[in-house]
Amino acid sequence: MFMDLTYPGPGGEPSQPHCHSCQQAISPGEPTAEVRFDEDDERLRMLNGLYHDGCARPILSVKRALDMLRGASGS
Repeated sequence: MFMDLTYPGPGGEPSQPHCHSCQQAISPGEPTAEVRFDEDDERLRMLNGLYHDGCARPILSVKRALDMLRGASGS
């Protein structure tokens, strides 16, 4: 259990991870996406976390757009 990253729930039972967006449990094997904003903006970093694949799509779309804008402004 050295690398077990689940946190015990009530009664010491391991709990399932929850989607950062909809707050529903993420079942084992369910498609997920990890969102990571490394920017200095605290509001963007608050979006970091594990999401259901469908819940992450709008946020990842915004992240791609921001990344493209940053790339265009650096040229």
